[in-house]
Amino acid sequence: MTTGLRIDNGTVAEALQKVLRSRTFARSERLRCFLKFVVEMEQLGLAHQLKGYTIGIDVFSRDEGFDPGTDPLVRVQAGKLRKLLNLFYAEEGRDEPLRIRIPLGGYVPIYEWAGPQRSSKIDAPGSIQDLATIARRARGDALGLVPGLPQLFIVPTSGSEDRSSIFVNAIRLWEHRLWAVCIAPASLGLPASDQWADPLHFELTVKQRDHTTLDISLRHPRSGAQLLDDNNSITDCEDILKLGAAANEFAGANLTIPGRIYRFCHELGLSTSAMLCLDATYRYSLDRSDAAYLRARKHQQEWPGLENASEALVEIPHLLALSSSHA
Repeated sequence: MTTGLRIDNGTVAEALQKVLRSRTFARSERLRCFLKFVVEMEQLGLAHQLKGYTIGIDVFSRDEGFDPGTDPLVRVQAGKLRKLLNLFYAEEGRDEPLRIRIPLGGYVPIYEWAGPQRSSKIDAPGSIQDLATIARRARGDALGLVPGLPQLFIVPTSGSEDRSSIFVNAIRLWEHRLWAVCIAPASLGLPASDQWADPLHFELTVKQRDHTTLDISLRHPRSGAQLLDDNNSITDCEDILKLGAAANEFAGANLTIPGRIYRFCHELGLSTSAMLCLDATYRYSLDRSDAAYLRARKHQQEWPGLENASEALVEIPHLLALSSSHA
């Protein structure tokens, strides 16, 4: 794991052996060696050495001139390993309580509990679900555990019969899936006067124009700026599933790290250190260049709990989980 929240080594070793001895992996010696190497290195505290170059030399016997940037061997084998692990846990290992995963874009294994039961001996958080729970709390379920993230206030709709309420409900379903923006609870409202609004407050208004059309407004109260086009509307809103799809599209385009709210804050110089760190980490997860790595590492070193990290993290939930534990 890349956080300090570890599952005990014996449990991980047992899970690894079940995979290595499985029928699913019986004909894949290279992938068995690959998986064994990365898990054992992580368990020894050497996750920072799990790079394409190291794996190419130590697992696939490439010479010292190996260049993972031009030779896709390790990336291709990692893709095959992920697929074979998925196959094992879907069939032969479907009842295994602890699962080993190799996340996309990296080679450091993570461990995921399947099902609600777990032994008290290994109850420390460490799975993807545990990290997600911690990260959600950190991200702002109480509005403030991670300071400096934009907060979205949704203007109440006129009533449950209004089609706009369906769109708003679909947006609120994103509350626990967003890392970059906090959706304010319905019980909270913006200040009566725009001049008292926080610079990171945003206001979403959804109004039903007629039986088939919704008008959407995303506003920055402090400046009065409208983030959407003047004629931003949703037509054919009688179909609930189409409204849900439209809400998903809106959330992706506006409430994520590459979305309009972050772009607006960057352009106006409103972005906080937390926002810049999330932005740099997201860019590094997409672009594994040296420049992206250095930028992410620079911002992460300013993140509470990561001052002494040996390398830049790729997964945003880990960042938020660490911020929660150091709050």
